[in-house]
Amino acid sequence: KRNFANGRRTYQAARCGACHRFDGTGGATGPDLSNVAGRFSVKDLAESLIVPSKVVSDQYRASVVLTTAGKVITGRIVNDNKGTLTILTDPFDASKITTVPADKVDETSPSKTSLMPEKLLHPLGRDELLDLVAYLLSRGNPNDLMFGE
Repeated sequence: KRNFANGRRTYQAARCGACHRFDGTGGATGPDLSNVAGRFSVKDLAESLIVPSKVVSDQYRASVVLTTAGKVITGRIVNDNKGTLTILTDPFDASKITTVPADKVDETSPSKTSLMPEKLLHPLGRDELLDLVAYLLSRGNPNDLMFGE
C-alpha cells in the first residue's frame, strides 16, 4: 500500500501545482493532472514523470523562436496577435514573459523537449515516486484503495 501523506507532500515539495492543475487548483502551463487515473497506468504515469519529454502533447509543447538578431528563445507561446509574439519562458514563474515583434521573428519550431525539467523528480526515491503516482491516480482521495492497511 502507498502513503497518501507522503504523496501529497511530494506533490507540494516538487512544486507540481506551479504548472499543473489538480483538484481545482494550480497552474495551467502543463496538463491538468486531475483525471490522470482515466488516462494513465501506474507505469505510464511514472514514466511521464521521470522522462517528461518522451511524450509531449501539442497543447503543452514549447516552441523554439529564432529572432532575426540570432537570439534563441524557448518557451510556450501564450499570445500571437497584434504583430507581437508573447512567450512564457519560465513555467514556474508566469511573470517571465518575453515579447518579440512579429517582424523580428525569423523562425518558429516546436521544441523536442518538455517544459517540465527533465531531472525535476530525479532526487525522489522509489517510494516517494510511487506515493506521488498513487496520490495523482487517487485524485487526491486519502480513502482510495491504494492507501491504508
